[in-house]
Amino acid sequence: MLRDETQLLIISGPVGVGKTSAGEELSANLEDEEIGHTFVDLDGLSKTYPRSNADPFGEQIALRNLRAVWANAQELGTQNLIVARVIETTAGAQRIADTVGAKSHVIVQLNASDDSLQNRVQRREIGSGRAWHERRAVELSRQLRDLKIADIEIDTDNKSIASVAREVREHLKWAKV
Repeated sequence: MLRDETQLLIISGPVGVGKTSAGEELSANLEDEEIGHTFVDLDGLSKTYPRSNADPFGEQIALRNLRAVWANAQELGTQNLIVARVIETTAGAQRIADTVGAKSHVIVQLNASDDSLQNRVQRREIGSGRAWHERRAVELSRQLRDLKIADIEIDTDNKSIASVAREVREHLKWAKV
């Protein structure tokens, strides 16, 4: 049964914590359960060059692209949306919610120790951005923990991505469509 409103889950956390991996695993689990949904890595929707000087981090283009993706997904009948994105402010989360017409949202913040983040970034980043990602991961981790804007926090140290996705799933009340 479709609801009349968008159910929005935002998976946040620092660089390298596993937001995209957790979102992809959660998406696969929901598909296995026949629960309609769409998963979007918002960073992927911002990868445009050149960018507007007014949008140096690509947020505006990412949100415009998200609006189009979400409209297409809704035409297929889904009301459940999972977005992976670093959320540094409540206003950032609200901009995503406003973009997709969600009246409310849930932020799940994934956390990991500095050592875990560094190891994950080193395995993932093999190009010129590696040093930046290593610094940013630790910096963001500390900032996000201090902000306390997440509704749910999940520690990912020593957990498989399947385990993290199951833990996120426990907080969803989404039903089959």
